[in-house]
Amino acid sequence: MEYIIIANPHSGAGMGMKQFNLLIQYFNDHSLSYSSHLTHYAGEVYQIIKKILPALNANHRIIIIGGDGTLNEAIATFIKFQKSIPISYLPAGTGNDFSREMNFTHDIPTFIERLNNEMISTLELISYNEKLSHTCGIALNSLGFGIDAAICQLNTLKSKKQKSKLGLNKLSYLTPIINAFKNHKEFQASIQINNEPVQVSDKNLLVGLFNHSYFGGGIRFVPTAKQNSHNFEVVVARDVTTPTILKAFPFILWNKQHFERFPKHLIKQTATTASIKIEQPILMQTDGEFYSFEEVELDAKLITYPIYLT
Repeated sequence: MEYIIIANPHSGAGMGMKQFNLLIQYFNDHSLSYSSHLTHYAGEVYQIIKKILPALNANHRIIIIGGDGTLNEAIATFIKFQKSIPISYLPAGTGNDFSREMNFTHDIPTFIERLNNEMISTLELISYNEKLSHTCGIALNSLGFGIDAAICQLNTLKSKKQKSKLGLNKLSYLTPIINAFKNHKEFQASIQINNEPVQVSDKNLLVGLFNHSYFGGGIRFVPTAKQNSHNFEVVVARDVTTPTILKAFPFILWNKQHFERFPKHLIKQTATTASIKIEQPILMQTDGEFYSFEEVELDAKLITYPIYLT
């Protein structure tokens, strides 16, 4: 057996490099065969996989080290090449929402033991196609327009050293949430869920698709959303004033009753497919990475991909 490591050394304020070094030390100490690839820029995971793909066989075990965005890029690349090669994931991000939902380990010996047991799960992902820009991709955790994308943008700009020093947890998200809300612009969206009639929602703060409950360092924003439940949750936050969001904060962070407490402002529906149309410039986030669009016509559905349960 040969292990192939693809690692983002910059993820998690250097946690990616730390996990990579620990894994290499373990392999050397146990005389295990491996090859390694460190990324140096965004998009390099695609180039690495493209290079190694022709030589991959059943004797290889692929290990991705990084945050949710790194894992997203790896799986999306295999899908683009129409391959369903099982991969494993050693979490080394800042929020680590995906590994928290899946209960993946950060411990190297435990990780290797689980990987060698060859327990493979069929992972459900949100696949999207933005038709105007011809942009396709996936979301492991969530896909969203509005304030969640603005929060991701602010977190990206936030000092990595500060994240490392303070730790990225629920309270560390308060500042970017407040700043994003102060600068937010409401938008209108046309939403179609499961081929039902189109719903038009205005004064929106957020329109998002959630594959599980977590968003941002362990915040369970959509408590009813579960990984591999054969559906996802479409969430709309609309007509949210400053007093409303201040009242909602404690419920979002701790009590998990915000949808029940604020039904006029927080709306969710269960879906297997969804279409979203937005006729103005907007930010979108997928798994913490943000993108800018002039307009949006997006279709989304569930697909599956194999992953080792590490």
